[in-house]
Amino acid sequence: MSTDVSFRIADLQAFHVSLSDQPGYWETFQQDQSSQASPRFEFRPGWQTVYPTTVESILVRILLTDGTVGWGEANCPIGPEVAALIAESFLLPMARDREFSGALELWDFLYDAQRGRGYAAGYYLDAMAALDIAVWDALGMREQLPVAQLLTDAPRQRLPVYLSGLRQATRKDRVETLKKWLDSGLTGVKIFLNGDVDEGCEELAALQSAAPETEQWMADTLWMCDPDGARRAKTQLADQGVRFLECPLQPEDLRGHRELVAAPGVAIALGEHFRTHYQTEVWFESPRGLDIFQLDVGRTGLSDGLRQIEQATSAGVASTPHMGNGLAVFQAATLHFAAACDGQYLQEYQAGLAERGASIGSTDWQYDEGAFVVPDTPGLGIQIDEEAVSRYSSR
Repeated sequence: MSTDVSFRIADLQAFHVSLSDQPGYWETFQQDQSSQASPRFEFRPGWQTVYPTTVESILVRILLTDGTVGWGEANCPIGPEVAALIAESFLLPMARDREFSGALELWDFLYDAQRGRGYAAGYYLDAMAALDIAVWDALGMREQLPVAQLLTDAPRQRLPVYLSGLRQATRKDRVETLKKWLDSGLTGVKIFLNGDVDEGCEELAALQSAAPETEQWMADTLWMCDPDGARRAKTQLADQGVRFLECPLQPEDLRGHRELVAAPGVAIALGEHFRTHYQTEVWFESPRGLDIFQLDVGRTGLSDGLRQIEQATSAGVASTPHMGNGLAVFQAATLHFAAACDGQYLQEYQAGLAERGASIGSTDWQYDEGAFVVPDTPGLGIQIDEEAVSRYSSR
């Protein structure tokens, strides 16, 4: 008997959460060199992207007409209050009390409602992603099934992970942190490099020398290489045994990425900037613009994320979801989604953010010996403390 995934939405609440009493995304990494645009925002040296000085996010709580509650979260660290306003003021009035056959129909309905006006990315899609995840959580709770089992008939049960970033102030501290994680069973780590290829490769060599037992290395330049630097990084990182180079060029540069993929060296991974399968389609066409697909469900939602994975699979591209700046709901959604992916690469894990997620609730996802086992609890496997959400919220 097939699972009933139809639903009606009765109500929605959106919360702009700010963990102002806790460290920001970068922790102490290059803290002495960061520049603050305001008390709320900062820039880190070598990268163009702005970050919040404290962890901020949007949480969405939905109530279905049958009384089921679900929680969702977008990967929206800058201005999450904008996505929250869109969710409550626009998405809810359009979707309330409509019958939907499943979460994908809701996603298509909301996208169609604004696609003619050019709202094909940005905060509107962030709000849609948070709502989409909340719907999947509610359906899992109602049907008493883990979200992974709703996403695919045969989800992977064990998800080996790599540590996303070493965010300590000194190299000595970074090495000590890495060794502690290796002692816990971790096998891989990703480091963040800026566009200075020589400096980045020197940092990698020092870490590799200090922790030679690390089996897998990944590198992320956060879009900061020029074409010549990216080609040089691709060959040098390959020589150093790196498994993939993430986000080397500017995210709009399809031609540049296609040329880079064709060049010799390490595999090219990207995808976190995409929102929809309409954007990703051309990147999978020949010649491809990527080797490894890293969609971010906090921006695509789970529903359209499934369509993007189908595109990648059809093109012969392996997928491993991106896990960016979010709390427990977003992290759980990412792990459930990873259970529906091919597993050719380790799954990204934001350990520091996971620890801070305990501020707003508890999780059934437990790290052990370098991996997570998909919990058999219904929904996302997250229990939200609504009093804590209110305490950290600007509502």
